[in-house]
Amino acid sequence: MQYLIGLLGVITGLLLIKHRAKVREFTGLIGFAEKYLGTGGTYTFYLLLGASMVFLSVLYATGQLQSFLINNFLIYF
Repeated sequence: MQYLIGLLGVITGLLLIKHRAKVREFTGLIGFAEKYLGTGGTYTFYLLLGASMVFLSVLYATGQLQSFLINNFLIYF
């Protein structure tokens, strides 16, 4: 089950990276992203969000995310 969730997260992250222009058209501008990331900040935000989803999903699928959270923050699940 852990691998399936990780795979779905990777696919979702990659789709968000690939289709961030369509997502931006659907959702509109994100105010804080435009303010802090500059012009085109919404696109950059979606790129960073998608890359983070891919990275965290791979960590989750391999079990490294749980290990990191337990060792560094004492978060158990």
